[in-house]
Amino acid sequence: MRVGLAVLVIHMTGLLHTCTSINPACDCVVYQSHGLSSGRFTSPNFPQYYPSNINCVLYTFIGDATEIIELTFIQFDLKMPDPSGRCFDFLRVYQNLERPEVNEHNQHDMEFCGGYNSIQSTIYSSGRSMVLEFHTEPRSGRPGNYTGFKGIYRFLNKANYITTGIRAQGKQCTYDFHSNSSHISGRFFSPFYPQHYKASTSCRYHFHARQGERVRIMFTNIQLHHIDASPSYYSCRDSPDVITVYDGTDSQAPVIGQFCSVRNSEEVVSTGSELVVAFTSDDRNQKQGFAATYEFMSRVIKPKGPKSIPEFQCNENINSRHHRNGTISSPNYPSAYPAPITCRYIFTGVGRERIQLRFLHMDLHFPSGNPAEPIDCSGSDSVSVYIIINGNTEKLNTWCGRRLPPMLMSSQHKMVVEFKSFHSSPAVTGFKAQYSFVTNFGILEGQQDNRGTCVFNYQSTVQSTGEITSPNYNGQYPRNTECHYLFYGRGKERVHIQFVDFDVDGINPRCEESTNSDYVSFSNFAETEDRKMTRLCGTPSKEKREIWSDGPFFRVIFKSNDIYDSTGFHAYYQFIGPDVETPPQLLPKPSDDPRRNAASSSVYPSRSGYLPLAPHISLTAAVCVVVMLLSQCAKSR
Repeated sequence: MRVGLAVLVIHMTGLLHTCTSINPACDCVVYQSHGLSSGRFTSPNFPQYYPSNINCVLYTFIGDATEIIELTFIQFDLKMPDPSGRCFDFLRVYQNLERPEVNEHNQHDMEFCGGYNSIQSTIYSSGRSMVLEFHTEPRSGRPGNYTGFKGIYRFLNKANYITTGIRAQGKQCTYDFHSNSSHISGRFFSPFYPQHYKASTSCRYHFHARQGERVRIMFTNIQLHHIDASPSYYSCRDSPDVITVYDGTDSQAPVIGQFCSVRNSEEVVSTGSELVVAFTSDDRNQKQGFAATYEFMSRVIKPKGPKSIPEFQCNENINSRHHRNGTISSPNYPSAYPAPITCRYIFTGVGRERIQLRFLHMDLHFPSGNPAEPIDCSGSDSVSVYIIINGNTEKLNTWCGRRLPPMLMSSQHKMVVEFKSFHSSPAVTGFKAQYSFVTNFGILEGQQDNRGTCVFNYQSTVQSTGEITSPNYNGQYPRNTECHYLFYGRGKERVHIQFVDFDVDGINPRCEESTNSDYVSFSNFAETEDRKMTRLCGTPSKEKREIWSDGPFFRVIFKSNDIYDSTGFHAYYQFIGPDVETPPQLLPKPSDDPRRNAASSSVYPSRSGYLPLAPHISLTAAVCVVVMLLSQCAKSR
């Protein structure tokens, strides 16, 4: 016998009706909007066990003409499906209705059963109506052992989810956004947002600023399908669904941002007046997509507020358009600084620019203990460095006394340095630091590839030997950063890589995401992970620091998370022909960069087995150099 609502309890702010439905005997609970209203809904008898033999209960949500519906399940506990996936107790969702009713011609969009983790917890309508159909199977009148569901509904303003650009004629998902006196900001979304995007989506969003303006994009929500288990370790290069931001008019322009998986508050700023956002997805596992805002902003950046002490260079706003590099220092440097003061140096770049910061001098008042080895900086004069990660301000560290901080790099195009003094002492001289806005991530060799934010190519036809480093080597590598090193050999050449310095924060032997490990991975394939090759992290043993490719192409991937950092790696590569079994060893060669020379002399003072090779040296000559003690080699030259 069908169980009627008259004997059941449903928490509702709606009204009980007899409604037009798939089955005329269905009961209907109606939730009518009263202007962006909200409330709760539950299964019958919740939180007690729901009855068996409920033919159908229709939960009908009706908004105003300018509204859509959001349903969020807080609890969900229905009978599990059978091994084939068939649901016997189920909740069906009709989210794309033209009218607030269902009949035998309507096809449900989703069907839920089982536990909370098996369902989509938040769903949206495409228009002003949405219907849920609840059904339970007969069990001789006995209730099961399941409590049902509880949720919250909200009626939302549909206008908040409309892309404010102009759709290109004849295109389903191509938009243009033009700056003018009445249009300087707006919103744009993945198709059907906040519902899930469809399979095989391809969208282009073209932004056209006026002369003297830049384009600023803020992705407030990104929810894309990704193959990795943890969003903190995604590789967008391998992702099936991805957002790519081009710093120009089309996809041939440099990539300044690439986002996938689950992210929030990601910001990019163009270097010029044109910018393109591309969104693509594959044919399965669609997610909610993305929501973003845009702003056409003047290139002239005005300081935010007055300087705290006019006679000192304090509270500086430094942007890359006016100062690509320079120095900052404590007030009165190299004389004693005043106290008490707080100075903030705010760096703002554009495009793929990162801020590289190298401290040249540090001498701050340290009240107790050894200033050369300060243990605790609380209460002491100090310098703190902050970066932006996922829209949040994160402190890298605080330094005090005379300990020189390592060379640092931002994770995005912003960085803040904060100097605080509590004491005035004529004996201290303060600090001085050198800054640079860089686009190469501090990677000094290889040809940077515009198809990614941090991608470098190494070709045998250009240079048969050379070196690769983690970003910002030999300082701390930046957090939340991924770099790809792509090697292209000739014919049957293989790539040989020897790590001579390796310190990447992580836990061996697997360097897994569950242990919050940064890592370096390797692949013989251009777009997919090579599962037979082992990741490296921590301080691997000597035998694990030598890597060979299977063929002429090889890919090395460096990936850091947003938690820890370390000094990274320094390696030498060689393209080796098929007849050479033992590669010649290499020594760090002189460099125009003093940082590289300093690293070479300090890290490898006792490695006598390495000999210097010029970048253009041939493989035959390289072998001759290694065995130069043999007179035959000397004669052949």
